[in-house]
Amino acid sequence: MSRMQELGAKRRMLEARCELERREIALHGDAVAHSFRAVDAAARVARRVTSHPLMLAGAVVLAVVIIRPRRLLPALSLGLSAAMAARRASSLLRA
Repeated sequence: MSRMQELGAKRRMLEARCELERREIALHGDAVAHSFRAVDAAARVARRVTSHPLMLAGAVVLAVVIIRPRRLLPALSLGLSAAMAARRASSLLRA
């Protein structure tokens, strides 16, 4: 086998290997993108709620109507904690 043939064979082997690696990266990239969709959706909701205080007030009123007042305090506590965490996360994501 001549040097040119060896180089041609090596080139074809490397091109096939690159194609295989591209496919693997695309496959793993789709899996990672899929797992971040829920995180992105939660971040969008958090940004929308923090930028629209009226929406947050409406959610609280709706919770009062739907949830009985005796169970409201633990739910409000949890909601306040979630809102504070969302605000902190939002400020960290902006930085």
